[in-house]
Amino acid sequence: MKGNTKLTKHLKKRSLIIIAVTLIILLTAGAYVYFTYFTLNPLLESQLRSQFGDEFFDDFAEEPEPENDSELLDDIIEKYEPHFETLENRALERLEELFTAAVEEYNQQRKTGRVDRFQLTNKYIQAGQLLENRVNDSFYSLLTRMENELNRKGLPTDIISEIEAAYIEAKDKKKEELFERLRDTLKR
Repeated sequence: MKGNTKLTKHLKKRSLIIIAVTLIILLTAGAYVYFTYFTLNPLLESQLRSQFGDEFFDDFAEEPEPENDSELLDDIIEKYEPHFETLENRALERLEELFTAAVEEYNQQRKTGRVDRFQLTNKYIQAGQLLENRVNDSFYSLLTRMENELNRKGLPTDIISEIEAAYIEAKDKKKEELFERLRDTLKR
């Protein structure tokens, strides 16, 4: 009996050590993946800004004219609509530029025989995240201004959630489309 108890304690201790080491390895790997793929690397951001220019990532907001005296919901929607469209068009143009630059860089690396897909993917995912963050900032700033104006005039704000839902849906569709195009490009 004593031998079994000693053996059991030893196995439990060993199992706990194995579990602890495994957890540490998983947490370290998870942190590495998170900080590599899901946070913006300041050095890479600097390189991207150097490659594309600061205005590429920052020049989105177009301020609507000051409030007018109109108390009509349609007039306020009409006032903000061109600004949302301009933001969308600029974002789509810049996404297209990023996509084109990624494909060109991939093709150049392929010609030299030294394609680093990990580095290239990381670079352009971060560029996309940086662009998305800036577009989000501009979009939500504009949406908040519109909502505040509607509130000040005592108008319904249901349109705000509709605009936001449409924005999120359009963004998700564009991401899917870009990944499909990228897969098709890489298959060639």
